[in-house]
Amino acid sequence: MNRPIPKPPHAVTPRARAFAARAFAGLAVAAVAALVPLDTVAAQEEGYRAPSEEIIRILDAPSLPNLEVSREGGWAALLTRPAMVALEDIAEPRLHLAGYRLNPRTNGPAVAGRAPIEAVELIRLGDQHRVQLQLPAGAAVEYASWAPDGSVLLFSIVGARGYELWKVEAGSATPSRVGAGYLNAAHGDPCQWMADSREAICRFVPEGRGAAPERPRVPSTPRIQEADGEPAPARTFQDLLQDGHDANLFEFYFTAQLAFVDVASGRTTPVGAPAIFDAVTPSPDGSHLYVVRTVRPFSYVVPDRWRTNDWFPREMEIWTRGGQMVRKVASLPLEENVAVDDSRSGPRGVTWQPGSDAALVWVEEIGGSGDGPRDRVLRIATPTSEPEVVLELDDHFDRMAWTRDGRGLVTEIDRFPRRAASWTRSWLVTPEADGWSSRMVEDRSAEERFGAPGTPVTRGATLLGDGDWIFLQGDGVTPDGEQPFLDRMNLRTLATERLWESDPERYEVPVELVAGGVERLIIQSESPADPPNFHLVETRGEAQVALTDLGDPAPQLQGVGRQVLTYAREDGIRLAGVVYTPPGWDGETRLPTVLWAYPREFVSPDAAAQVPGENRRFTRISGASHMFFLLEGYAIFDGPSIAILGGLTANDTYIEQLVSSTQAAVDAIVDAGIADRDRIGVGGHSYGGFMTANLLAHSDLFRAGVARSAAHNRTLTPFGFQNERRTIWEAPDVYMGMSPFMYAHQIDDPILLIHGADDANPGTFPVQSERMFHALKGMGKTSRLVMLNYEDHGYGARESILHTLWEMMEWFDRHVKHAPPRATATEDGAG
Repeated sequence: MNRPIPKPPHAVTPRARAFAARAFAGLAVAAVAALVPLDTVAAQEEGYRAPSEEIIRILDAPSLPNLEVSREGGWAALLTRPAMVALEDIAEPRLHLAGYRLNPRTNGPAVAGRAPIEAVELIRLGDQHRVQLQLPAGAAVEYASWAPDGSVLLFSIVGARGYELWKVEAGSATPSRVGAGYLNAAHGDPCQWMADSREAICRFVPEGRGAAPERPRVPSTPRIQEADGEPAPARTFQDLLQDGHDANLFEFYFTAQLAFVDVASGRTTPVGAPAIFDAVTPSPDGSHLYVVRTVRPFSYVVPDRWRTNDWFPREMEIWTRGGQMVRKVASLPLEENVAVDDSRSGPRGVTWQPGSDAALVWVEEIGGSGDGPRDRVLRIATPTSEPEVVLELDDHFDRMAWTRDGRGLVTEIDRFPRRAASWTRSWLVTPEADGWSSRMVEDRSAEERFGAPGTPVTRGATLLGDGDWIFLQGDGVTPDGEQPFLDRMNLRTLATERLWESDPERYEVPVELVAGGVERLIIQSESPADPPNFHLVETRGEAQVALTDLGDPAPQLQGVGRQVLTYAREDGIRLAGVVYTPPGWDGETRLPTVLWAYPREFVSPDAAAQVPGENRRFTRISGASHMFFLLEGYAIFDGPSIAILGGLTANDTYIEQLVSSTQAAVDAIVDAGIADRDRIGVGGHSYGGFMTANLLAHSDLFRAGVARSAAHNRTLTPFGFQNERRTIWEAPDVYMGMSPFMYAHQIDDPILLIHGADDANPGTFPVQSERMFHALKGMGKTSRLVMLNYEDHGYGARESILHTLWEMMEWFDRHVKHAPPRATATEDGAG
């Protein structure tokens, strides 16, 4: 287990309620502990470690390529990435600007957990003729997309100086560079095809841009922030702009020149002046561009964007092809005062309406308060016409898509429910002579997995279908297992017909409707014995053609056992989870066990027990997965329901429900004759790591724990976390009682803390694990801290993944697998 890494082959319990009396004492201990240096004897160990050769071979095995299918269905591109990225790649210099991480050399995103594409193969779907592209040596490919007519594949190659635009004609093996400029990929994919398949609209690094601004050796001003007296609750964001120099760097690297590119000749035609273009999309007829520009002033307390919210100022405009503005859709000011997880004012979800020439649709918050409508969908028929109201929504807008004949499907969701369950509704909107009509299509609990009707199949904002019919794709979740399906639904009658469903002996899921119809599908097919591969299927017959043929990277996992356990916790809430047993288990010997979980908030008690039955999927393990413990002789209780019920005040009893749910899970796996009660470890990532530390502090169910990328002190996330909407000043006992940092003195079983040193996830700053370790060490607790260089909230580098697996296995082998029986058990169940 202790070996150098080889090269890859391809080069509030009662204690919580009593917390207030001890809070300051605990903080005092932590303050002293913070002075303890990290360099213990263990920390002096040098070098990255690796697990067994068996595990390394599995991790290095090829994974299923990405699939890019041309819209008209003639060709598909298989895009192959290495299984893992190298540490030296994620170690490249990066800038942390306004919530983004940028590689200044390439003017594109910093490499994170996904390696770039290294091979591209084209497949003619009619006869499966294959062509392997002859890429330049060492080429790193990104952002591949087919022309609308399927004639050309456009993609980027990340060269020494940045992103170059390349193309290859369908059927050719020889790609060529398009033009000589460098693309600006700071905001992601820099190009979009025009509808004519001859041109693309792209963002380029402006010619003659010069060198980036240098930071002054001596600051010209102190760092100053000021509050204006208006509430401005915010998550604890990372990668924010820190000063004026950062703001200048953000403007420098994100400013781009728009240009039309003639793909055949490489000729570029600039459009408008350089700007920070957040979004650029051509109208369906190609006559106009919808353009969103980011402008000053920038913020030092919120990122440019978070989830669906744009917080920096935006100018939302419609331009002609020549760059002339013909409509100002909106001017959005800097927004620092939006409540956590709420939507900002102004247009959002803006998109051209498919099937129109240049009609634009969007959603806006209506404003006000009370029980009236919250959001409304608006539309302009032309770039210069007046807006019309399409639909008003009582709840939060979620998404919308449109048929080619102008009908739309709009979905709303009650994310923070006023009902007994989280709820979703969908509406069919139809243009009429005197406005728009609406009809409810779906009205159900968003937590209900069993019997869910499926989700509309879309390409961008277009509903795929034929005439009055649209397609629905669903998971087919039942208590007996999952059987994914493809239906079609009549928009007039709402009747549905089953077009295709997975083989009952396999797990198959639609990946692409070839040419937008249902005669041919590309599916991903697998079974417990067969790894996932892509297949071309004739839905009206039995014909099926394999497009990929990846073998089993881990035949030793064929003997893994799987069973669903259903059980009840002490208050009668039904729960469920999936147990895996290692290959070769005799069915009688009690096993060391890893319980790996992630707590979830439920509104409906019934939803907590919705775990599908028989699994027909292939057991493929990748990354720093806990499932590798199966190869070391452990049983895995994977994702048991750790149910936290109670709606918006669920966290008032978080600790009680956490311990009760976990106690029930442990009892169930022990009663099933699988686990040895004295040899069970617990682990989790992010909120699961938070769970792990709390369980070690408030129970004696486990011999050791692994907490990865976790938050341990909720006073550092004072404006909310997960689904907690109250602030720390509104619910101080909740924040304190849920913080394992405040109960570090009660953690008597060994805990391993692992964290990405560059974790950008709000709420899980690396300091969370560092301070937790300081507290544990200061109080003499058995603990270990591993900070993974350059890693984010998830771990991507090969070296980091292998080392994480080595750490987890060494920790649980020492403290769980080979642990002696407990001498005694405490009466109250607290460790």
